[in-house]
Amino acid sequence: MGQGFGEETVVRMKRNPRFPACPYLILILGVILSCIGCSSRTIKKPPSPLPSVRVLQVRKEPFRPSLKTFGTLTYTRKADVYSSQEGIIKTLNAEEGDRVTEGQVLATLSKEKLLISREQAAATVSCREALLDLAEEKLFEGYRSVEARILAMEKAEAELAQKGVEHAHLSEVWETKKKLFQAGGIPGGDLETIRTQYFKSKTDWEQAARDLEIQRIGFRDEDLVKAGYSIPGSKEERIALLKELGTKTLKVERDVAQGELSIARAELHRIELLLSETEIRSPLSGIVSQRAIEMGEKVFPDTLLFSIYDPAFLYALVEVHERDLPRIQIGQFAQVHLEPSNSITTLSGKVHLITPYLNPQSRSILVRILLDSPGNTGTFLHVLPGMFVRVTIPTGPITKMIRIPESALLPEETRVKNGTEGVKDTKPGDSSMVFIVRDATLFKSTVLLGDRMEGKVEVRSGIEEGDWVVLNPTRTLKEGEQVEVRE
Repeated sequence: MGQGFGEETVVRMKRNPRFPACPYLILILGVILSCIGCSSRTIKKPPSPLPSVRVLQVRKEPFRPSLKTFGTLTYTRKADVYSSQEGIIKTLNAEEGDRVTEGQVLATLSKEKLLISREQAAATVSCREALLDLAEEKLFEGYRSVEARILAMEKAEAELAQKGVEHAHLSEVWETKKKLFQAGGIPGGDLETIRTQYFKSKTDWEQAARDLEIQRIGFRDEDLVKAGYSIPGSKEERIALLKELGTKTLKVERDVAQGELSIARAELHRIELLLSETEIRSPLSGIVSQRAIEMGEKVFPDTLLFSIYDPAFLYALVEVHERDLPRIQIGQFAQVHLEPSNSITTLSGKVHLITPYLNPQSRSILVRILLDSPGNTGTFLHVLPGMFVRVTIPTGPITKMIRIPESALLPEETRVKNGTEGVKDTKPGDSSMVFIVRDATLFKSTVLLGDRMEGKVEVRSGIEEGDWVVLNPTRTLKEGEQVEVRE
């Protein structure tokens, strides 16, 4: 059987030489084609979608260059009120938040001890006034004594001159009588009488000269020179000088009395001033921002009592970097923006003061902007010192320019002048790159940057109005790549 079967198969194949083993071939071919079909369906993938990008059409927009910064509000006028003396708080007339006027009494101190001291000082003044009156009277008497002494010297001079004349006459008579006596013309008794008269007149004349010399002590020329005076040229000047010299001591006594009276009056004035300062008054009109004392509290000259500031005028205190200094000037207009929760959100002002000192750590200076009108006129203050503010200072006129969002710049292609990378560090004159879409294809373009503000940056060259720039480009995007555009 086995042989027969094999022979029969061979014989059958020989009978069909054109299609040897056709059924088997067809079966094998079908299996192969089926496998190929299945394999091709598993490996083949559909085409990938194009990257999607957001774009913005470049337009020229009106723009005013300005400097934006932030800071805090502060007062323009503020006063801390202290006591000038030690004392006990007797009354309190102002609370925190109260509006006060200049000179208004805020509190009072006890003053019983000062009242007693004032009485003592007043008594001392009365005593010193009496002593001054006495010194003045002595000085007046001194002037009269000098005048009397001058008159006495003049009288003594006249008497001395008279006695001199009499002595000279008797001297001539004495000489004549001596000759007559020698000639036997007169008796000896007459000569003795003349001799007695002559020597008496001589004694009187010499005594008068000595008395005048005694009266002149202190009034002589050498006395004037020793006292530091020059010799007067006229009688009137001499009399006036002699009066001054003769009453010098009395004048000193009068001056001492005047000085003591002045000291007593100064002490009385000091006590009266302290009494007036027991009333603590406001040095300016404004708002009481702090009351640091309580009723009955003991205070000292270094004890803070009240703090007061004027809410009608406030500063916005901001810091400006040194690179922006050329753009800031005194008198420049500024807008001050408060938090949106405030009833007043925007105020105007002007640059009032630029501090002439640069902070070496922050490389910035302080700028004070005086607000035009904070609106603090009612009982409730809308704008307070210490509030956070944002400040805008326009630095040029409104012009049209191309400005694009900072998000359109390629960070890895942004170069600043100091060689570092980073969009946030760009300054006018730095360069960067952006993607431009044309016919759904990406193209890189180098742009020259200008001022950066409010999340946008000025583009001075590199793109034109009407171009489409890619926003927020990713690092996977490549130049020449096809993209799907969405605005």
